[in-house]
Amino acid sequence: MQYLTPIPESPNLTYSQLLSARLSGLKETSWIDFAADISGGTFFTRGQSHFVVSEAYVASKKAPFRAFAGRKKHDWSEMDRRWQLGLWQPKFAIDTLRPEEQGLTGLFLDYNTNGWQIVGFASPLFIPSMGPDIREEGGGLVSDSRWYRAPSRDYDFNNNINTIQYQLDIPDAAKLTANGGAAMMGRLGSKERGPWVVVSGGYLPVNELILKRKNFKDVSEEKVDVTVSPDVTHHIIKSIDVGYTHGRMKASVSYLEDDPIEKRPDDPEWSIQKLEPIRAYSAAFDFSLADFLAKTLAFQVEYLKIEGGGITDIQSNGQPDDFTMFDDRLKFTNALSFRVEGQLASFFNRPFVTRFKYLYDYDQRGSLLNTEFLYYPSQKWAVVVGGDVLGVQDEKHDPSGFLNQYRANDRFYGGMTYVF
Repeated sequence: MQYLTPIPESPNLTYSQLLSARLSGLKETSWIDFAADISGGTFFTRGQSHFVVSEAYVASKKAPFRAFAGRKKHDWSEMDRRWQLGLWQPKFAIDTLRPEEQGLTGLFLDYNTNGWQIVGFASPLFIPSMGPDIREEGGGLVSDSRWYRAPSRDYDFNNNINTIQYQLDIPDAAKLTANGGAAMMGRLGSKERGPWVVVSGGYLPVNELILKRKNFKDVSEEKVDVTVSPDVTHHIIKSIDVGYTHGRMKASVSYLEDDPIEKRPDDPEWSIQKLEPIRAYSAAFDFSLADFLAKTLAFQVEYLKIEGGGITDIQSNGQPDDFTMFDDRLKFTNALSFRVEGQLASFFNRPFVTRFKYLYDYDQRGSLLNTEFLYYPSQKWAVVVGGDVLGVQDEKHDPSGFLNQYRANDRFYGGMTYVF
C-alpha cells in the first residue's frame, strides 16, 4: 500500500506491506456444532501485528430453537451493518476505511423460522472495538498508523497556551472486560422475499472505550501533565428496520438511537468524556441487473442522517471542562452513498471484477471514492488492485471532520490472495 502524500513527522508511514491469514470453518457433530472465524496479520513494524477472533462459538443442533455460546455475529441492525457504525457490534478497525464487524460475546438463545425469529443475548463479558495501537512518545500520544488522530497538545490555562505532556495509564484488562449487557431482537417476515421488520433493543457497553484524564500543572514551567486512561460506559440502544424484498430488488428504511449512561469520575482532579445521544435515520435500495452486457451488476444506493453524537469532557460535578480531547463519535453524519459491483469483462476466460463506491457527506462538504479491481487467474488465486481518494471542498469548513482530518490519506494498493 502506497500513500500519495508523505507526513513530514512520520515518513515511515507512507508505504506498508501486509501479510495476513484467515481461517474460518464449521465442524458439525451429531449433537453440537463448532464454528470459528479467526485472522491474524503483520505489517512487519513495531506494534503492527494483530490477531482477531471475529466469531468462535459452539451451537446446539436442534432447530428451530438453538443455543449459541461464544462470540457470534447477528443482524441486530441493517443501518449499523451497512454504515459500519459499530454501535451494536464492535469493529476491528486498524484501517478505518476497511473496518470489519465483530460478534458479541456471550450466550445467545435463537428461535428461528422462515416467517419470524426471536434472539435473546446476555453476557458478563465485553470486548471493545479494536483500532490502531497507541503509545506515549515525546510527551504525545502516537501510533504507527495514518488513521489515528492524536489529541491536541495545546491547553489554555489562565489565558496562556501551555503544552500538554501525555501519559497513558492502562487499567487491568479484567476491569475493562468485566462489563456485561443484554439484548433482544425480533424479526417478522422473511428478508428473502416480501415485507419484513426487525426490532432490536439492548443495554450494552459502548463499543468504543471512553477516555478519562487527570491534569497536573507545573507552575514553574509552561506545560501541563495529562494522564489518560480508558474506561467503559453503557448505553441503551434501540433500532428498527422495515423493508421489502422482491426478486433482485430490496428496499429498507431504518432508525437507530442510543442513550449513553453519563459516567462521572470519583476524583475531582479527573475529567471524563460524556457521549451525546445519537438519533440516526437511513434508507437503502439494492438491485441488480442480470443481463447488462451479458454480465450481472449489483447496485446500492444508501442515505444516512445522524443527529447528535458529539463528545464533551466533563468534570466530577458534571460541568463541562474547558478542554475536550475529541468531539465526534462517528465518521459521517449526513451522507449519500452509491456502490456498484460486478464482472465487467473476462480475460483468458477468467473473470475480471470491478468494485466502485462514491460517498458524499453534506455536513463535511467532502467525498470519499473507493475503487477496486479483481482478476481471478484461477479459482483459488485473485489479483487485487485498488485505491481510495478523500477530499473536501473547503478545508476551513469543518476542521475536525473525518474527511478533512484524513484528506492527505489518498492511496493505492495491490496484492494477491489465495484461498484453499
